[in-house]
Parts: sequence; structure tokens; C-alpha cells
Amino acid sequence: METLYRKYRPKKFSEIVGQKHVKTLFINSIKNNNVSHAYIFAGPRGTGKTTIARILSKSLNCENRKDAEPCNVCNSCISIDKGNFMDVLEIDAASNRGIDEIRKIRETVGYHTAQGKYKVYIIDEAHMLTREAFNALLKTLEEPPSNVVFILATTNPEKIPQTIISRCQVIDFKNIPLKDIVDRLEFVCQKEKFNATKDALIEIAKRAKGGLRDALTILEQVAKSSKNNIDINDVRNTLGLVSEELIDNLLKNIKEGNIINILKIIDEVYYSGRDFETFLFQTIEKILLLIEENNNTEFINLLKPLSDILKDIKYSEEKIILVKLGFLNLINFKENNNKTTNKVLENIKKESEKIEENIESEKTEVMEKDIPKFDEVLEDLKINGDLSLYIGLSFAKIQEGSDKIKLIFPYSKKLHFELIKDKKSFLEQYIKRKFGITKEIEVILSNSTEDETLKKLSFLFGKNYKIEGD
Repeated sequence: METLYRKYRPKKFSEIVGQKHVKTLFINSIKNNNVSHAYIFAGPRGTGKTTIARILSKSLNCENRKDAEPCNVCNSCISIDKGNFMDVLEIDAASNRGIDEIRKIRETVGYHTAQGKYKVYIIDEAHMLTREAFNALLKTLEEPPSNVVFILATTNPEKIPQTIISRCQVIDFKNIPLKDIVDRLEFVCQKEKFNATKDALIEIAKRAKGGLRDALTILEQVAKSSKNNIDINDVRNTLGLVSEELIDNLLKNIKEGNIINILKIIDEVYYSGRDFETFLFQTIEKILLLIEENNNTEFINLLKPLSDILKDIKYSEEKIILVKLGFLNLINFKENNNKTTNKVLENIKKESEKIEENIESEKTEVMEKDIPKFDEVLEDLKINGDLSLYIGLSFAKIQEGSDKIKLIFPYSKKLHFELIKDKKSFLEQYIKRKFGITKEIEVILSNSTEDETLKKLSFLFGKNYKIEGD
């Protein structure tokens, strides 16, 4: 029995799903007799690279071509479809990657065509060729005969030498849109008399990730296991996917920090025979979907830990243990992160209030004269401006002259020094715009440390903080 992706492989340009830009290019090139001598078809798997290469071969050699479309009934078209046309040679570079195969091409490329008008060489997975093979091919591409066309199909164009790329016309194949894949699956289901729900076909299209060949392969697999009656549960069972409800329940329990329920969900995934890697991928996809569609970022901090769990279990035999440990660490990380963030914010708020209460007395000790205008700057920044800038300035000793303001930071406040230094120009413009005063600001880092600074750090981050130098 012929597989679905072979049975429904397009035989002419008009049947190609997606890749409109590629179809238009070749239809116009053939009509105008302006086909290049070498192409690189670059793009993801299952997007039509080899299929279009064969259609182009048929169109160039068709005995009864109509405009740019092959007739599919002449001897040339039939022979190319069967794979026994002498002037169309397909090479799988994954298994024939050496210089000997390319030398055979070089030996035959100058001969007259045996059956058709053009010789077409289709090299699939061209990036797998060896360096020596590419060098041998390069000589042929430099001076090709007028009736020879090379098509190099690849999923990894970055691995093809630049010397080859510069002598070819590069055609980029794109992932096929979800709607186009679903429409094609509906067409195939109608022809094959499959009863499939729309949700099931959408799920298949999603899992195909832009490749129609993969979508048809999945459809065939699900149809065989479900006796041609296909719903979304059949797709999930066949592909080892968990339900959307389970993922939603998992995220709900992560949000609530309910470890017992999370472990129960992991057990449910394991004992239902689902694949943990697929389960983690689905969870990550769900979080990304929440961000993209609803601008919901409450789970964004889980993406990195989930990716780490995915890496850890890849080659492990005890996946369930690593997954459980990973989620326990994830919950612990989330709780600690929230507690730490809340505590630091609370301490910063208290410290800011303390600074606000004492700022006048602190500045009196170091200022050469009263600077009521800078008080207004600080107050305005706190209410309407940049809070981080306000806090940074609050740690500085301020000395104001007639045309200059000096902001002096102790060495232990190097982080705040760097912040204010980077925003010096902004601060000068801010003062001028808000208060009509033009003053140069000089930001200075002092080498001395002060007990008061250390006390403030202890207050903010606890007694076990550590200051690291450069």
C-alpha cells in the first residue's frame, strides 16, 4: 500500500501547498526560457524541496508542456515520476557523500541527453557532501553546459561552502502555514474517507511544525490506530501528548505551590505511558502561548528551569526521578525568588523612607551651601521620574558649586556610581528641562568605605551579604 505522502505528492506547480513565491519564480522562469544552471533549495524538511525539483525536471523535459506546467501523461513525465528517466539523476548525499559520486557526475555532465531536453541533477541533503566532493562539484558549476541544471536541496544551507552558494541561485522554502496544512489534510481525509474532527487536524498540523509530509505521515498513523475515525484524543494518544487540561492544571498547581498535586500529575504522565520530553515541550509551548496571545508573563520565570529539566532527562534512564526533583527545585526556586524579591522591595522601601527622613541632615554635613533645587530634583525623580535613579542619587554625597554639582559615591557603592555615571547627560538635561538651571554634573567614586554604607547593605540584604571586587 502506498503511503499517503507519496500518494498525494503534487505532480505540477498548481498542486503545491504553500511556497507561492517559489511557484511564481519557476513558472515565470520557464515561460521566459530563463532557467538558471544551478539552484540551492534551502528550508525545513517536508516543505516541498524535492517535490518542486521533480516538477521542474518534468516541466523542462515535458513533450507536451502547457505554459509552465508538465502534462504528466507523456513518456518523459511518466518516467520521471517513476524514477527511471535517464536524464534526471537523484543523489542522496547522506549516503553518497564522497568525491567518487561527484566525479561520476563530472564524467557524464558533458554528454548529450539520452531521452529529454535537459539533464537535471538533484542532490538531496547536499550539505552532507564532503569538502573534496564540494571542490569537485565547484569545477562543474563554474562552466556548466547550457542544457544542465543542478538542484541542491538542503535543510542546513549554512553548511554549504560560500564558493558553491555564490554560483547558485538560492531559493528559500518556508514553513507551510497551519491553515494550508489543515486544508490539505481535510482534502486527503475526504479522498480517503477518513472521519476527522477539525480539532484533530489542527493538532496534527501543529505537531508537523510547518512540514506537510510530516502532517500526512501523522494522519496516516492516527487513522490506522483509530480505524479511520479520528478525534483529538486519538491524535494525543498516538503521539504521546497529554491533554490541555492537564497542562493547565499543572500550571495552576505551580502557581499555588501545591507540591503534592504536582507530583500526582507527574505520576499520571508516567503511568499513562506519555513521554516526559513531549510533556515538558507542551508545558513550555503553553507558557509561550500565554505570553504571545494574552501577554500573560506570570510563568515566564519557569521557562529556563523547564528547559534545564528537559536537558537533564534527555539521556537519563530514571527520567521520572529527575523530573520530580526538577519540579521540586522549580517550586523552591519560585518561592525563594518571590520571597527574596518581596523582602528586597520591602527593605528598599524602608530604606528609601529612612533616606528621605535623613537626607537633609546627611547633605548638610558635606554641602558647601544649601541646594534647595537639588532637593526638588530628588523629589521630582521619586514621584515622576526614574526610581532607580532616585535611589542611586540618595547614596551620593552632594557638593554644589555655582556651575557644577559633584556626586561623590563611596567605593562600596560602585554599582550606583556606574548607574549615575551612565545617566549623567540625562540628569543634566533633566535638571535644565525641569528647573531651568544649567549645571555640569561630575560623578566621583571615592576609595574610602563608611560604616553607614555597610549598615545599609546589611539592612537590605542581611548579614551574610558579600561584596565582590572587580
